[in-house]
Amino acid sequence: MRKQAEPISMTVRQQPDGTWWVRIWDASMRIMDEGPLSWEGEGGFHLRGLDFVLPWIPAGYGYQGWQTEEDGSYTAVLQRQGFGRD
Repeated sequence: MRKQAEPISMTVRQQPDGTWWVRIWDASMRIMDEGPLSWEGEGGFHLRGLDFVLPWIPAGYGYQGWQTEEDGSYTAVLQRQGFGRD
């Protein structure tokens, strides 16, 4: 029987001072990690911003895609890759 790992979520949001921050939280909404990105918004999120986000993704996790929220932030659900394999 395979065990299921709880998914975690990741959001990238621009702060009022213009900096971009990443936040990772678990299914119970507990913040696991957060901090500023060195990305300044140049080149668009999908073309350049992801280069700065990828190092924040916890080891063993991956994403299917990013959703653009109404407030201009980006959110993805991260799933454990290969969890439960024999």
